[in-house]
Amino acid sequence: MKKYKSLIWLLGLIISLSSCEMRDELLGKGEAGENAGTLELGLSSVYNGVTVSRASTTVDGGTTTGNFDEEDINVDNYTLVVTNTETQEEVAKGKVSELKNESGKVVLPLSEGDYYVTAYNYEGENVTVSERPYFKGEQTFSVKKGVATSVDLPCKLACVEVSLSLTSSFEEAFKDDYAVIIDNGDGASQVFNKTSIGKKYYFQTPEHQSALNASIKATSEAGNFVELKATIQKPADAEGGVSDLEGGDSFNIQLTEEGSTDSYISIGITVDLTFTEVGETIEIPVGNIIYEGPDTPGEGGGEEPEASITFEGLPATYTCTNGDTEIEGLQDVHILAPNGIKHLNVTISGEITSLLFMVGLPETFDICNLADDLKGALVSLGLISEDDYNQLHAGNCTDFTFKLRSLLVMVPQVVQSGESVFNLAVSDGVDTKDGDITVIVNPKG
Repeated sequence: MKKYKSLIWLLGLIISLSSCEMRDELLGKGEAGENAGTLELGLSSVYNGVTVSRASTTVDGGTTTGNFDEEDINVDNYTLVVTNTETQEEVAKGKVSELKNESGKVVLPLSEGDYYVTAYNYEGENVTVSERPYFKGEQTFSVKKGVATSVDLPCKLACVEVSLSLTSSFEEAFKDDYAVIIDNGDGASQVFNKTSIGKKYYFQTPEHQSALNASIKATSEAGNFVELKATIQKPADAEGGVSDLEGGDSFNIQLTEEGSTDSYISIGITVDLTFTEVGETIEIPVGNIIYEGPDTPGEGGGEEPEASITFEGLPATYTCTNGDTEIEGLQDVHILAPNGIKHLNVTISGEITSLLFMVGLPETFDICNLADDLKGALVSLGLISEDDYNQLHAGNCTDFTFKLRSLLVMVPQVVQSGESVFNLAVSDGVDTKDGDITVIVNPKG
């Protein structure tokens, strides 16, 4: 019996040692042979010229760290990849926390040769626009036999950061139904509205693009419609002499009311550009903000320009009673956009908003650009199909029927009384047009 117990113990020890060796091999911690050298890697995440590592650490009064989650700036959460540049073999890959040794340092034995190391917080390379920042560091280095090679790897924003702010004069002069579409000139775009103020969005860094494009639509308190397009050009003498958009460029676009007459009201744009790798901020010169359309932004704003986008079934108002399972006269919305629908923004307000969680919908969303969970909710509600979404997301859908019936008929079933408003704003990249569907629910009895 003792003999069998000894055999079992010995087998367990062998398996345990084999598992450790296999794990070390996967993580790049195994022996690298006679030609071994050592990589000693120091990692950091850098924003506004400051090394950040904990979301709880306050830097610059919270400006630097206040918008980041721990997982995005603590390099222990990052994925590290070491690649042999000659063979293209990944010789080490894993979470930084897993690759650290007992002393809390990343020390990897590597064969003599040339290597390429990258580290990133998540797979953000192909994400066009996100509220999550994409940090990445990359560097080449060489390993010599018997030599410890030290490499410092700062991870910086590998995307273009964009935020929108308003002056008090703009807020006083315009209604809060404004919509601003920002794009990077290479297929990444985001709609900013009243729910986006104070948020930062992270755009994929385009190749060989030196400007952001802005399409602004607003209505003055007096009812004047303003539609303005502008190109925000990065200065040619920007930091490092690089005029193309680069990862780490941070644009804060500010809208202001810039004077008015009886016939029109003007919108002005100022832009601060921060180079977050070094923490330097400049104001983009007025000459680098190029307006399209009237010489004076907003001129002729008392009359909405003719658009190529047309609606059937919008605007519309429906009246029903609490408990109704049908809404009399309810129509789908038929949208024609010869240039292709680039954005279809839905903004929901009124009594229904507090109950949207029941069907998994936010108060505002762009049907052309949906997260997977939201797309699933819309498909399950019958508002769109997978084929609908694929066409809308591609931006080439010119004829779309928005089947809102399944959503709207829910309103009288859950709302006791009051108005619920569904605003649809369609942009084809040239024009923007919107309208409201209002559902008025009367109380029973």
